Amino acid sequence: MTATEARPEATTRKTGYMHGLDLLRVIGSCAVVLTHLTAWYGLKDPGFWVVTAVQEGVVGTLHLNDHLHFFGVAVFLVVSGVVVTHVADRESPGQFLRRRVVRLIPLLWAATLLGWLAIKFGLYRTSADPAALGFGDLAANLVLGGFFLSPPVVVLGVTWTLLIQIGFYAYVAATIPVLRRLPWAAPLAAAPLCFVVVLATFDVSVPGLSQVGSLIGYLPLLCLGQLVSLVHSRKIAPLTGIAIGVAHFAVVVWVDKLYRYSGMGEAVPRTLLFGVLLTVLLVSMDGPVCRSPFVRGWAKRTYAVYLVHIPAMYPLLGLLTPLVGPTLATVAGLAAVAAVTEVLHRFVEVPADRAIRRWERRKRERRSD
Repeated sequence: MTATEARPEATTRKTGYMHGLDLLRVIGSCAVVLTHLTAWYGLKDPGFWVVTAVQEGVVGTLHLNDHLHFFGVAVFLVVSGVVVTHVADRESPGQFLRRRVVRLIPLLWAATLLGWLAIKFGLYRTSADPAALGFGDLAANLVLGGFFLSPPVVVLGVTWTLLIQIGFYAYVAATIPVLRRLPWAAPLAAAPLCFVVVLATFDVSVPGLSQVGSLIGYLPLLCLGQLVSLVHSRKIAPLTGIAIGVAHFAVVVWVDKLYRYSGMGEAVPRTLLFGVLLTVLLVSMDGPVCRSPFVRGWAKRTYAVYLVHIPAMYPLLGLLTPLVGPTLATVAGLAAVAAVTEVLHRFVEVPADRAIRRWERRKRERRSD
């Protein structure tokens, strides 16, 4: 999922449902949760066995960023690029944007409200001051505007990636006709476009401008996913995809190393490369694991997991760790994430998806009358 895509739509035999993406979403969601779990205990109890297992068993072995920083985000963004390109092939620009908005906004609003309440009641801390956090700040965060306030007031820090995805959605909607006629042209044009925008927005003296550049600097991750999708569907040749992908990868490395936008560690290029290679390896994967109801169900809920895992998990970690130890506190925190995720998925995400499909069906029926 992207973190924002519940699943690819049901497809014909020709295009096929990419079951491997479900497994990738599960991996991405686990990585994101582990990142914030081990980062929390890295400050509170660095000897906790989960921290040791992640740092020595995964990070050390694969030479990734500490606490898996950026890995989960990279997987989510690359997978989102695959999925969005896949569904855009069967949707008009208007339908494409409607469905993306409906999948993005309702769950974002619900999760932001929960996070705002958790901060106001002192259940967990962020950079936002609970006493000064007002309804205006809530309204700004509902439209992802908290990042552009001076100083920034952010309720859910993970939502910065949604700004990148929104930009990609707009680009894909605008280039759908190009993607169908000259599939290679849209991702090729995106690389120099990102380069120019980053150059034009690198002015730290202008509030909000450098934030735009930093976000655009990560747009190539979704374009890499787009290339994976186009090669997978045989719309472009593998060598073409690799050549354009190298250009996008170079933009990410340039932005990270020259402008130091990410702040996620020295291993961002290696972490991204590992995420892309993992996507290429698993996108065509099929079998009992990928097709299992457990993986499929988890994959549908990864957007909710992504949004709520911090406000659902951190309060319990802080409350229970001194009382029962880190292991039981972690189990309780993960259970809370699962419970909140399930509620939001069933009562926000699914009804919103059904509502837009009913509206589209009625619209088609009126046109056919």
